[in-house]
Amino acid sequence: MRQSESNPSRRIALVQSSVNVRRLTPGFASLAGMGYDFWIIDLYRQPSLLLESLREWKPSAIVTEWLPGLTEGLVALGCPVILVPSDEKVDGVFNVDVDDLAIGRLAANHLISRGYRNFAFVGRRDAHYAKQRLEGFQSIVGDVPIYWEEFRDWRQYDEYWRDPDEDMMDWLLGQPKPLGIFTAHDPTGRHVLEAAAQANLDVPFVVGVVSANDDESVCEMARPALSSIRLPWRKIAAEVMQTLEAVWAGKSPRGPVLISSLEIVARGSSSFEAVSDILVRRSMQSLISQIASIKSVEDWATQSGVSRRVFERRFQAALGRSPLAMIQMQRIERAKILLSTTEIPISLIAERCGYQSNERLSVNFRALTGMSPANYRRSTRDRSA
Repeated sequence: MRQSESNPSRRIALVQSSVNVRRLTPGFASLAGMGYDFWIIDLYRQPSLLLESLREWKPSAIVTEWLPGLTEGLVALGCPVILVPSDEKVDGVFNVDVDDLAIGRLAANHLISRGYRNFAFVGRRDAHYAKQRLEGFQSIVGDVPIYWEEFRDWRQYDEYWRDPDEDMMDWLLGQPKPLGIFTAHDPTGRHVLEAAAQANLDVPFVVGVVSANDDESVCEMARPALSSIRLPWRKIAAEVMQTLEAVWAGKSPRGPVLISSLEIVARGSSSFEAVSDILVRRSMQSLISQIASIKSVEDWATQSGVSRRVFERRFQAALGRSPLAMIQMQRIERAKILLSTTEIPISLIAERCGYQSNERLSVNFRALTGMSPANYRRSTRDRSA
């Protein structure tokens, strides 16, 4: 099959697993027919048949994942090869990846803000990204106990069923509590939640879990629902295309392109119940339920029955953050939910989040997220489109 002169579109082969096709397709779909022609082929097809199909189709570029042996075979076809998301160093390929160190740091800060003071990590020893995420995590919380999960090469990412894991249960029982756990990706996070339930450890009261990737098919089906770090898949797809255009123009990047636009999606597996100071814990519960009516730190401290000075001292000791920082964080978290799930006008959202004006919401929202409320709403619509 040859590319005809009447159809000069660049042919891009997406040699991906089904989960990555689901993640990346929305970012590529808007470019289909606009100078690009995309072809999806399953990464796990028989390698000889996969390579034969690609030789016949003669793609202008291949966008794939790292798979030892197959990646080198794809490079031998002679067209540009982009590994995504991956920064694995393979001769002849280019890389677009998320900043895995930043993912680890964000997970650590989330668990700290939720009141956990003991930490641990669970991941796969053979996964390069897991080691980087662990490094970022430990850069904030220091050395932590690590559980290296067994690699199940017969199970694909999306596949799940309950598997008793006595080793993990014993490991969880042996850790100091309350324990904040960061897992390298969502299936591992769900595995930890199941092991905690089998060990009769309450989540999030005794064990809290945050993961990465925010695949809703995994996170929302866990019990409790799994907190995770959302990755900017549309931006990743856009960077892939920019990298390809640079390669075709003879301006190849010198190293991996790393993307660090990340955000926590907090669900039931992590909460403020880990806080040992009962005053702080109850105050956080009242803040979450009354975010629109608590107007100031003074107001909140009075409601909690202590002076502002005592209030601030106990928050710093329990969470390492001031009461004002916690008010702002919770207001923005509530605004994110309303922006992404409703069509309520932004002025009304400001009121429901305790702001006296739309302008104050905008200033604080931009300070914490790097974008305006309106742009955030549009970005969430794009993700769900």
